[in-house]
Amino acid sequence: MSRIILCIDMDAFFASVEQQSNPKLHGKPVAVIGSGNRTVITTRSYEARKFGVKTGMNIYEAKKLCPYIIFVTGNNEKYTHTCTEMQKIYLKYTPDVEIYSIDESFLDVTTTHHLFGGPEAIGYAIKKQIKEKFGINCTAGIGPNILMAKLASDISKPDGLLWIKPEDVDNILKDLPLKELWGIGAKLTERLNALGIETCGQLGKTPASL
Repeated sequence: MSRIILCIDMDAFFASVEQQSNPKLHGKPVAVIGSGNRTVITTRSYEARKFGVKTGMNIYEAKKLCPYIIFVTGNNEKYTHTCTEMQKIYLKYTPDVEIYSIDESFLDVTTTHHLFGGPEAIGYAIKKQIKEKFGINCTAGIGPNILMAKLASDISKPDGLLWIKPEDVDNILKDLPLKELWGIGAKLTERLNALGIETCGQLGKTPASL
């Protein structure tokens, strides 16, 4: 039996929590920053992303792209509390939960999904409960392993749900650029490109020895 893994990935988590906490921030370009003098952006709202604001930028770079951006100093206690409360929702569907980061979790529902109407039903139920309880959105990716579940969530962001079934994997990976696969960064992409490997499909056909 193939495993069934859910990746629950929050959409612009820190910024979404801040927008929900302060109604004046709703619909506004928001960037969450640290408290230091040489701080950088840790998360930005989808309204800010439309202007090209990216994580890791300093405040001056962000202001050039989006003059009306609103900077909010991050509150780790608030985000940690929300993460802990969301875990209680996940545990309703499976005891096998991995909190990978404060805004991303993996659930193994291989042996429990049939109790709740299937993997997609669980994904939609979790999305609905998080929206109702916290007022924020998440994306649910489903796959036969963690890597594919993560890819499914990346492809369907924001506020989406996608199930990559085992029989779909080859077709989805065939023309997928290497950089889209979790764990392959810019430097590794360059090294693989130098070997003539540009897609995940080509990578899959490459001998492991190479």
